[in-house]
Amino acid sequence: MKIGIYAVIVLFTQLALAQQEAKPKLVVGVVVDQMRAEYLYRFQENYGEDGFKRLMREGFNVKNMHYNYVPTATGPGHASIYTGTTPANHGIVANDWYDKTANRNMYCAQDERVFLTDGTSNVKKEISRYSRSPKNLLASTITDELKLFTNGRSKVIGISLKDRGAIFPAGHLANHAFWYHEQTGKFITSSYYSDKLPHWLMEFNRRQLADSLLNLTWNMLKPSEKYQNSGPDAAAMEKVFKGRTDATFPYGLKRLHKANGNFAMMPYVPFGNSLLTALAKTVVKGEGLGQRNETDFLTISYSSTDYIGHSYGIRSKELEDTYIRMDGEIANLLSFLDSKVGKGNYLVFLTADHAASDHPDFLKTSNLPGNYFGVESIKQHLNEELSKLFGMENYVAFMDKTQVYLNPVKTPKKEILKAAIDFLSKIEGIKELYVPEFHSNRNQDMDSVFRRSFHSDNSGDILLHFKSGWIPKRLAGTTHGAFYNNDKHVPCLWFGWNVPTGETVSPKSIDQIAPTLSMLLNIPLPSHASNKPIGELFR
Repeated sequence: MKIGIYAVIVLFTQLALAQQEAKPKLVVGVVVDQMRAEYLYRFQENYGEDGFKRLMREGFNVKNMHYNYVPTATGPGHASIYTGTTPANHGIVANDWYDKTANRNMYCAQDERVFLTDGTSNVKKEISRYSRSPKNLLASTITDELKLFTNGRSKVIGISLKDRGAIFPAGHLANHAFWYHEQTGKFITSSYYSDKLPHWLMEFNRRQLADSLLNLTWNMLKPSEKYQNSGPDAAAMEKVFKGRTDATFPYGLKRLHKANGNFAMMPYVPFGNSLLTALAKTVVKGEGLGQRNETDFLTISYSSTDYIGHSYGIRSKELEDTYIRMDGEIANLLSFLDSKVGKGNYLVFLTADHAASDHPDFLKTSNLPGNYFGVESIKQHLNEELSKLFGMENYVAFMDKTQVYLNPVKTPKKEILKAAIDFLSKIEGIKELYVPEFHSNRNQDMDSVFRRSFHSDNSGDILLHFKSGWIPKRLAGTTHGAFYNNDKHVPCLWFGWNVPTGETVSPKSIDQIAPTLSMLLNIPLPSHASNKPIGELFR
């Protein structure tokens, strides 16, 4: 009898150890583009039990997750999540920057050595627009490290409506990265990955789901009286589609989409997220993800939330409805993973690439600080001022809301920089300046933020930070990019395999996600990653 009891004890001990040492069959990284952390709570009364609420109820909520650099934007955000570092190391300093060597603008995922792969024989059409790869990403990703650790046996696939949202998470060694083609409504890739599409994606594209979804009517999913956490349906600063005179529900897409770019309209409605969920499920089935002895990795970046936030603002009925529907997409995805991969066999983390601010019109009517600035106007006046001082030249090569790139001229650069600093310091709305050549800025509290943001090859000569509530002039909606809680505080939810139930309010930064994954999976840290995982997940 004693021998039998001992055998049972040994068996249970071995099972427990095996469970501790087991690895997830599938990791799913979900990025909800432009999601503020507060959306988990502001719209919660209209959420179901199986989406965001399930992630919080059964998983772990990192409530105080922030970005720690500028600008807070899509390209840098996705790169930082998956590399575990900031633009100073991974090089993705913005969605677009100025290439000082080529003297032209550079898109973050641009690579003219590769060409479009769309499943047809015309693969080399539109080369400049669809030549995409992770070439500009200068650090390894957690997905790269998984591929290296398993000697290529793990499958890694990234999907998004945006190319940068698919490419940077999937990394340099991905099996595939697929994104939406706004001219055809199909998902495509580039020759960096393959010169043809897999058969299951060809079949998915032939279903023409985008066409079907764009024939639907976008109306409020719930009765209008339940939408208590957004402003009036007819509000200022909202995108008005061609063929409409206002921005109010319902939106008959069948009548509207032909006049609004046809398939290009898809990201601007919540059904773009539905299309991506359908693709995610097809990817898992088509590639057999989570069905083998190695851990696979699927990255999903939902983009319609960003397009709709930009178009209507963060207080709009359209945005509230989009997040109610987004909750349904998460529930759909989790239910599918439960049935296909198995509860407890997969690990999910959900975060955002940045958050978003209120537009200044709303802030002003609410007696809160905020205003608009004009990038082109500042650039023009800076050129004029420098020309007065040093002679007529084109001093500013490129400028956006966060960076100023100077052209090389005869006058010593330090003199130009000092004069530019003096001029820009007097511009209404500018709060801080950082000049890498001088290693200084007006506000020393921002010094570490700027240092994490500055890349010597890709960043500008002067980094700008505007006052809270100040954004570039726009006709509708709002934007992001600044180093304020509005733009940098994002959700961070963990769920599934080996994830404890609970939450933490301890401050965390976005570069802690990748090292957390490294420690959970027992694989190497990405090349430039932080060595500070989210410790509460290991209790």
